[in-house]
Amino acid sequence: MLRKWITSLATPLGAGASLLMMTAVTIGVYILYAHASVGPLSAAHTGETSLGGYNSHADFQQECTHCHGPIHCIVDNRCQNCHVDVAEQRAEALGLHGLLPVTSECQSCHQEHQGRETQITVFAFNNVDHTLLADFSLERHRTDYDGQPLNCESCHQLGQYGPEAMDCATCHVDHAPDFMAQHQNQYGDDCVGCHDGHDRLANFDHNEQFALTGEHTAVACEACHTNQVYAGTPTTCAGCHTEPDLHAGQFGLACERCHSEAGWTPAQLTQHTFPLDHGDDGRLECQACHADAYTQYPCQTCHEDADMAVAHPDLTTEELSDCLSCHPTGLIEGSGIRAN
Repeated sequence: MLRKWITSLATPLGAGASLLMMTAVTIGVYILYAHASVGPLSAAHTGETSLGGYNSHADFQQECTHCHGPIHCIVDNRCQNCHVDVAEQRAEALGLHGLLPVTSECQSCHQEHQGRETQITVFAFNNVDHTLLADFSLERHRTDYDGQPLNCESCHQLGQYGPEAMDCATCHVDHAPDFMAQHQNQYGDDCVGCHDGHDRLANFDHNEQFALTGEHTAVACEACHTNQVYAGTPTTCAGCHTEPDLHAGQFGLACERCHSEAGWTPAQLTQHTFPLDHGDDGRLECQACHADAYTQYPCQTCHEDADMAVAHPDLTTEELSDCLSCHPTGLIEGSGIRAN
């Protein structure tokens, strides 16, 4: 059968019949796409001026080549013949179309043939994963409080689409002014620092940053995060707590030596690794080593430099003054004999 059909093409009549058949199929496919299967174009007129001589896509319903190339493919350059501003944004990598990925595929966001009343520019993220793009879900931001569809400009002002151009407060303040006034006063204006669009609060575990245990569980947020600043908050005791007058400047700022998160009291010296029965006189008084302050413990008070120079003839003067580097526990290392 195939051989007979190929042979027939060699005749003028056969070639003419084949050409006629192909033409008919092409016309049929065109009619099918243009008039039957794809649906009417949007008649929405989004601007006061016409683009390319047209007020809406519906004006060129039968002129498919305005958007489509061969085999019914949308060609971005043809769209940009009218939408010059989009072409400029892409060329300069500015604005929405200059920052979003895959803007060469217009149909990813703007899906046509959905009917005359369809607004194809309102909430156009049909196939764009905003969560992946900006780490913020639009799940709860498809409509405003009145049920009206949101678009990009509803959150991003002045044609800027970075986080610094977002305006969350205007919409939410109009809806709940009292709550927002208290919320902003307590947490500041960096909404996306806590909210990711999926829920009222992002999946944040405070213990991964700083464990809230003991007395810290009852501390108000603003006690540590002053002026609504959350990044860079100190995690050391001294970063938040000044040395109390009770210390009289004697104990330094290594608070964990005596205090725990269970509370300031009772204060117990749990990290004193140096033996208190150092020497031949039994248990020493604190002032025996800490004459001026508890952060200082000059061994030379008892162990004079001259005696140490004789006992350690190979050490420099600087090494002789750093006794704890060799005797951290008060012992003559390796002998079990206390350094007297």
